[in-house]
Amino acid sequence: MDDFDPRITEAKQFLKLANDADTNNRAEALEDLKFAAGDQWPVEIQNSRNLEARPCLTINKIDAYVRQVTNQQRQQRPRIKVHGMNSASDAKIAEILTGIARHIEVNSDADHAYDNAFNYAVRCGFGYWRVKTDYVREDSFDQEIYIEPIHNPFTVYFDPNSTLPDGSDAEKCLITQVVSKKIFEKMYPDAETGVGFTQKGTGDTNAEWVMKEDIRIAEYWYTERKPDKLCLLSDGTSKFRSDLPSDGELLSRGLVVIDERPTLKKQIKMIKCTAIEVLEEGDWASKYIPIIPVYGEEFVVDNKRKKYGLVRMAKDAQRMYNFWKTAITESVALAPKAKWLLAEGQDEGHENEWAQANIKSMPVLRYKQKDIEGVMAPTPTRIQPEAPPAGIMAAADGVNSDMQAILGIFDPNQMATGNISGKALNGQQQQIDLTNFHYYDNLTRSIKHTARIILDLVPKIYDQARVMRIIGDDGKPDLVEINKLAQDEQGINTILNDVTVGEYDVVMDTGPGYNSKRIEAVNSMMPMLSADPNLMNVAGDLIFRNMDFPGADTIADRLAAANPLAQIDDKSNVPPQVQMQLAQSKKTIQDLQQQLQGMQLMLKNRSDVEQMKQDAETKRTLIKETNRAHEIELTDQKHHRDMVLRTDTQAHDTVIKTQTQMEIERMKADLAVYLSQLDRLSEREAKAEAIERAI
Repeated sequence: MDDFDPRITEAKQFLKLANDADTNNRAEALEDLKFAAGDQWPVEIQNSRNLEARPCLTINKIDAYVRQVTNQQRQQRPRIKVHGMNSASDAKIAEILTGIARHIEVNSDADHAYDNAFNYAVRCGFGYWRVKTDYVREDSFDQEIYIEPIHNPFTVYFDPNSTLPDGSDAEKCLITQVVSKKIFEKMYPDAETGVGFTQKGTGDTNAEWVMKEDIRIAEYWYTERKPDKLCLLSDGTSKFRSDLPSDGELLSRGLVVIDERPTLKKQIKMIKCTAIEVLEEGDWASKYIPIIPVYGEEFVVDNKRKKYGLVRMAKDAQRMYNFWKTAITESVALAPKAKWLLAEGQDEGHENEWAQANIKSMPVLRYKQKDIEGVMAPTPTRIQPEAPPAGIMAAADGVNSDMQAILGIFDPNQMATGNISGKALNGQQQQIDLTNFHYYDNLTRSIKHTARIILDLVPKIYDQARVMRIIGDDGKPDLVEINKLAQDEQGINTILNDVTVGEYDVVMDTGPGYNSKRIEAVNSMMPMLSADPNLMNVAGDLIFRNMDFPGADTIADRLAAANPLAQIDDKSNVPPQVQMQLAQSKKTIQDLQQQLQGMQLMLKNRSDVEQMKQDAETKRTLIKETNRAHEIELTDQKHHRDMVLRTDTQAHDTVIKTQTQMEIERMKADLAVYLSQLDRLSEREAKAEAIERAI
């Protein structure tokens, strides 16, 4: 048991120092926090009005204004972006580190930690979250980095000497925690439970704590610097002498120390303790204390740092608003009821009816026409109460305007109306946003410091080969192997995606988130697409990938498959710009090859055409010669036929002539015979006639 451990004494002294230096800020911040939660009436006034049964109304407008600032931050969350700082860094590793940082935020639900701290910073002036490391599972040696909220900022005692807005220069910090003794005994079974850490400051207390059943422990972070020597090795790296092996071992590795200088080696340490003993202790892997503050407003007044949030300056206006609204309510709701004026004796016999006239709705009210002395009296009349003072209502409206002017957040209904362009409306909104932009900017600084702590831890926590999930800008997860041992093209052993080398820094990406930027991208690209339809061939996949309708990603994938510039391998060691240049060069080569093939085809077509012309000419010549030979042959055949025909004709003519001559001769012979016969007949007839005559 470390009863006299000097670190416990140091922790107590630091808590007292931090509390004394910040006691006014803590007291005022606690009052602001209660005020924003609705505790807005001074105790003495509230008690006196309660004794008089008078109202104490709280019209809490501050909470709505606070939520307007905090919810605007939720719509535009700052985003971590990692960049390389030296020649050993790599653009692809920077992207992987950015994805790892987003993985840590998603895995830790860091948005809750950021929102919680920012809410406290706006309400009371300061809030905190923390970075821690822990094993992934109880059965694993792999560790993860986590971001956790600190739900009560008053349990944090931050270094009063820290002046930077992100707390990166803090040397010490202490956080208190109260646990039940049963849980404490399970956590630390060998520890004493008699005395807890009793020192505390404003806001870090609770009257309902039963210290007999609970015990308070403190987590104390402090910086230790020891003299050392920084050595420059022959390979260009720098190491502390205390971290180097012997000179002989260095020489066996081919390394020698070429220069050295004296320096101080910084080490962040932590102890968990009660008032009498140290429960845990260890060295922190990063060079920064892992408690990150978020501040609201911060000024130095009379050499004292004053911290406050949005509530501080609006408290008086809110009190006035409550006073005036309470006065209006009291004058209206609790004003005397309208009374009846009648002569004495006019209600005789009807006293109950007139007594309940202001309570019940009476169908009739009966009265006597004469008073108690028998004299004629006028008809009873009603006396109306006095109206609420117009000055009180005007004062309440004026206080409402004062509160808006103090907070810099105005009611849109009070802005200029009419035919106003969208650009003018956007300008008005930006003017309102800029009034409280410093709260958002302070949160951005704190998240940036958180990213630096993560970058400082990554080479020490993720120092072995493993498969990591990374988160892209669009929120889509991916798996990547880090610190993987492999061989390059020359067969030399190398480490792929080595996150343990190189120096990297953070540049915060602020403004609208990915979804808002995606909508803006579509709205900007559509007019350009209308002006140049060819843009669809170059960036059509990007246009559809930014759209929301079902099937947009499918269309984008199909367009990307046909576009070589869109086929980028995010896991390749070649930078995307170089990949696009190579793709463009490949496409150019393909186009040239296609042109060459086209020219070759054209030349071949020309050669084929020339060959066809020659073949046709040859065929024409052949046909011509063939036709000529055929014509000669036909001519010869015709001449031969003509000669044969003439010969046949002559022979035929001769035969015909001969036959004709013979026929003529025959006919002549026949005619001679006929004539001879005729002569004979004539002679006979002559003889006959002669006989007859003779007879």
